Amino acid sequence: MSGEIDPVRAPDDEAHAGPEMTANPEASSEALMLAVLSVGQQLRAAREARGLAVADVAKAIKLGPRQVVAIEADDWPSLPCTTIIRGFVRNYARLLELNPDPLMSALDSLKMPQAPELEMSVGSPVNIPQEGKVDRREYVRVISGLVVLVLAVLAYFFLPQELLNSALSALKDATQSRGAAAEKVVAPGADAARSSDVAVAPPATSVLPEGATTPPLQSVPVSASAPASPNVLQFSFAQPSWVEVRDRSGQIIFSQLSQADSQRDIEGQPPFALVIGNASHVTLQYKGKTVDLSLRSKDDVARLTLE
Repeated sequence: MSGEIDPVRAPDDEAHAGPEMTANPEASSEALMLAVLSVGQQLRAAREARGLAVADVAKAIKLGPRQVVAIEADDWPSLPCTTIIRGFVRNYARLLELNPDPLMSALDSLKMPQAPELEMSVGSPVNIPQEGKVDRREYVRVISGLVVLVLAVLAYFFLPQELLNSALSALKDATQSRGAAAEKVVAPGADAARSSDVAVAPPATSVLPEGATTPPLQSVPVSASAPASPNVLQFSFAQPSWVEVRDRSGQIIFSQLSQADSQRDIEGQPPFALVIGNASHVTLQYKGKTVDLSLRSKDDVARLTLE
């Protein structure tokens, strides 16, 4: 009996084994797919099985369409480093409801691109002085100061007084000569400014108060006085005053604030259009006659035309 085969039990075993192999056909097909297809091919097959387009996947997992195509084509060099690729594949698998662990294991067996290493430049070492210690350079400064002080004391006590006085005098003379040379360089420009017949400057911006009214331009008669050159306006200022002069062409030939106790001679082609501020303290002579500036506004501004 012990050596005989039970003819009934064998079919029962076969009947029992058959349902186990066919109990989960989806698991068998998934295992077969994992064994045959690459990571990208598995993802592509799962996407197409669910009827999704590349654009749909890219929008869902926040990637560009080119990156999705690169993943499905196993084009890993065109993608970033291994860590980022694993994140892309994991999100893609979760979107398709796939188990990401087998895909991660498959990626581990591949030669994936590595993240670029940052090269740190090595700078020159910096010595940080420790507490309680003095830097060597401080010693050098202190010693140098002491040496200079000792030399100065020795020179004061041992050098002849006449030699010291002569050195100080030479130094003083050199300083004064530099100052005189600087004055000579500045002087010609100042003299040229005084001797210019026509001075042109930008119009003043604060001649009249806002809202002030002035009388219109008027032709003013002149009274007899000392003779003067023709077509020359001679101004004398008792107090600071701003004057603007326009010639026959309407161009401004003089526009400047003049200081007290100063004089200005302005030459041009008449008729002249004048605007004089603080006119009560200004004297004007034209063609040897004194011009009447009594026609002024309440702000002491005179506007007139001289033929």
